[in-house]
Amino acid sequence: MSTQPTVLITGASGMLGRALHRLLLTSSSYNVVGTGHSRLTVTHYHEHFPPPNNDTAHSSPSAADAADSLAETVKLHKLDLLDHKATTEFIQHHHPDIIIHCAAQRYPDAFESNLEESIQLNVKSTRHLAQLCMSQPDYRPHLIYISTSYVFDGGVISKEFPPYVPTSVANPINNYGRSKWDGECAIRDVMNVAKSNNDCRGRGIIVRVPLLYGEDCIQLDESPALEMMKVLLPVAAGTIIKKKKIDNWALRFPTSCEDVAKVLKLMIDRALIDKHFDGTYHVSSPHGITKYGLLQLQSQLLNVPKNELDERAVGNDDNPSAANPLAAPRPQCTQLNCEETWSALGCQVEFTTLQDGMRRFARGFPGRFIGK
Repeated sequence: MSTQPTVLITGASGMLGRALHRLLLTSSSYNVVGTGHSRLTVTHYHEHFPPPNNDTAHSSPSAADAADSLAETVKLHKLDLLDHKATTEFIQHHHPDIIIHCAAQRYPDAFESNLEESIQLNVKSTRHLAQLCMSQPDYRPHLIYISTSYVFDGGVISKEFPPYVPTSVANPINNYGRSKWDGECAIRDVMNVAKSNNDCRGRGIIVRVPLLYGEDCIQLDESPALEMMKVLLPVAAGTIIKKKKIDNWALRFPTSCEDVAKVLKLMIDRALIDKHFDGTYHVSSPHGITKYGLLQLQSQLLNVPKNELDERAVGNDDNPSAANPLAAPRPQCTQLNCEETWSALGCQVEFTTLQDGMRRFARGFPGRFIGK
């Protein structure tokens, strides 16, 4: 049996899970156990895709192929978090010291179309993991739960406006945000019961994050910060292009999963030496931008002519929820204040600028996304 602390990552095949899994594997300090449900292998690119070069504009598919020599494929453990019996057995078998709960239904619109199963994953499986952490007979692992800035409403109803601190009043306005808030409450409920019994051998840590993007994504749909780049993909000659409206109303704070993973690693290290470490923390880049503004930046980095972008996309300054009643409503701004995070950790992570993050992400575009 390994003498290293075991860190278990749920949802290790997702954007944030992959970034954390990759980061922890680069260290010999942890025994890393990654789980997935439908995707049971992940490919870690040591320098992401593809190798750096001086010309990132409209790279050919061969550029993505060149990254294969830098890739390492890692198998994950299959775990259905909705199967509480299997989850209990898995936790008892692997005996984790830290559980990072990344698995979730994180797409607000998809959440609406599959409400019951999404609630089961985001709320009930979270409560079950918290109960497992507090019920182990011989030890108590820390549980780090990934939540969202969408627990806030942007002030539209609460009249509490950003930037938000951890103690700001939560008032989610869509079912996704409500489910993540309910997940937070489940963890607090379980930990509060333990505290009332003078049991301080386990703690819950809640980490709220904003819109995320992964530098190793191979599917634009993986992140709302990237999906609008579909309008920049090549089209067949003669194709009639329908100009797409891109949200220019909501202010987002796109944050690299690689940066969030660095903060989570600091939290893991703190939790391993401090059994009393708990609380709610915010992790977010300070760089705000609308989705249309982000598309304009991406286009500039890819050297897409402005007239070509203008033919394919236009900024929509109206609340997108008003035009599409079937879409989950979004708040206009939910900027997070991270000062309490840095105070708790005793250091501050410097976030990747949007220019640098998008430049690294766009390597190999469009070749590595065509047909994905």
